[in-house]
Amino acid sequence: MTTPLRCVVDASVGIKQFVPDPLSSKVKQLFAHLAIPGTEFFIPDLFYIETANILWKYVRARLYAAADVPADLTTLKGMSLRVISTAELMEEAVNIAINYGISAYDASYVALSQRVTAPVLTLDQKLVNSLAIAPYDVRLFTDFSIPPLP
Repeated sequence: MTTPLRCVVDASVGIKQFVPDPLSSKVKQLFAHLAIPGTEFFIPDLFYIETANILWKYVRARLYAAADVPADLTTLKGMSLRVISTAELMEEAVNIAINYGISAYDASYVALSQRVTAPVLTLDQKLVNSLAIAPYDVRLFTDFSIPPLP
């Protein structure tokens, strides 16, 4: 039996479900775990607008079709993600941001990770480096091993 996964997923990982990338299959494998009872993927509510902004950037660079945006956003909204309001995270997030020199946006994922005791999965190497000696569990997605599905 596969152990349910618990993690905080940032927008740099989530976007790879929609925008073709060498990591897309690994991201789809990760999100397939949502079908396993007990699996929980946590996100701060800003995840949605960050993902939408990344899609906009890809459209603007002509690397993604604007016509695909509505369906992909509908798919994203339909996922069983555990959404936490940034209003609940902002005090801790700003403290983390100030102490480690990262954005409050990134720090909201870290604060959420602390709150739910689950690692942050990110593709942001700079964020991982900034928190390398901090007491937070922030992991580079490329180094994260996804268990096989049952």
